[in-house]
Amino acid sequence: MAKFYGFLIIIFLAALSLLAYLNKGTVGLTIWEGKTYELPIISLILISTFTGIFSILIVVIIKDARRYVEYWQKQRQDKKALKVQEVYSKGRDAFFASRYDEAGELFQRTIESKPSHVNALLRLGDIYFSKDDLAKARDFYTKANRIKPRSVEILLSLERLSEKEKKWQEALRYLDNILEINDENISALYMKRNLFETNKKWAELLDVQYKIIKSDIPIKEKQKEQKNLLGFKYELGNHYLEEGAVDKAIKVLRSLIKADPNFTAAYLLLAEAYLKDGNVEEAEDVLEKGYNATSAFMLLARLEDHLIAMGEPGKTIELYQKAIQKDPGNQKLQFFLAKLYYRLEMIDYALEAAAAIDSALFDSSNLHILLGNIYERRSQHSKAVEEFKKAMKAEKPFMSPFCCAKCGYTSKEWTGRCPECRLWNTFALDIDGTCKA
Repeated sequence: MAKFYGFLIIIFLAALSLLAYLNKGTVGLTIWEGKTYELPIISLILISTFTGIFSILIVVIIKDARRYVEYWQKQRQDKKALKVQEVYSKGRDAFFASRYDEAGELFQRTIESKPSHVNALLRLGDIYFSKDDLAKARDFYTKANRIKPRSVEILLSLERLSEKEKKWQEALRYLDNILEINDENISALYMKRNLFETNKKWAELLDVQYKIIKSDIPIKEKQKEQKNLLGFKYELGNHYLEEGAVDKAIKVLRSLIKADPNFTAAYLLLAEAYLKDGNVEEAEDVLEKGYNATSAFMLLARLEDHLIAMGEPGKTIELYQKAIQKDPGNQKLQFFLAKLYYRLEMIDYALEAAAAIDSALFDSSNLHILLGNIYERRSQHSKAVEEFKKAMKAEKPFMSPFCCAKCGYTSKEWTGRCPECRLWNTFALDIDGTCKA
């Protein structure tokens, strides 16, 4: 490299010598009025050359100085950022170890050094949220949101806070903001659906449910959500009925039964809607068709109650007898007929029907209790005692309780949705203990 520079200097000096030889004259250089100097041409060339070199040198020095200052500032900022990150990392470790007081102090130090540290603000919000200090939690979440308004994590934190404060519209707004960023955010869709469910906004919920089903979720999950869709339609029909919008309720429930002919709860609710509308024949027809489609004894029991209330017990007996003719081996039907006779105080018929039941196929405590009551009414006390003894071991009440066929939850009240496992259309009459979990 030194030889190369030496070669350039030689070339430069040779060029100057050539110029000096070719330009031996002088030139006048006026630097002020009346001040003119005679200079050799080569001198002027040298002055111009060195002036240019000096100017370039000054520019280079200024650029290098500025580059050095920028580098120094960057190093300083990097050191500060590294220190801030170290403090934040310690705070994060303490946070995930549930040492919230220690984590809070470290996060506070972090934002004192860097007020725009979004993660520290977010974690501080989480700490105060866990302590139920919702005002401070909102303060930190809001600061983080101002810095990073399109952060899904921050918006979810604000939604969770609003839901905790029961500010439903505000929570819904945050979820809508998330869905504006990504309209297929499945977590936001589920949360929005749950929010509508909490507030019993069934019509709005159905719109969200359709989006969930259309989203890219696993097939098993999609099938589960299809079933949930039917359940939510049931809730909408029930809501319309409670609000007095009977026509809307009937329309929804009919479409539900068309989609799932085995939805027992929908038949019961549709029959109730027809009764409320004064259409008794339609109500009876729905219950009878529902039983034929589902074989659900709850529908028969409801129809029995209705017909007796209408003063038509004979029609009820005829209904059971027809059902037994179609399915003569069904011991439960025979039990229901015997129970109906007892209810109507047709004791001899009740005994005949109960005696026809094959106890090997239907050994239920309910049957023994029924027989015990029948014998007691006939003053056959010894036989009554024997039947009651047989029933005692199971400790089942005479009136069959309702139970969930999925989780085994029992209740004295009928409901279309199990309060335990939250599934629809799972409640049934636990006639012989078949609903055990």
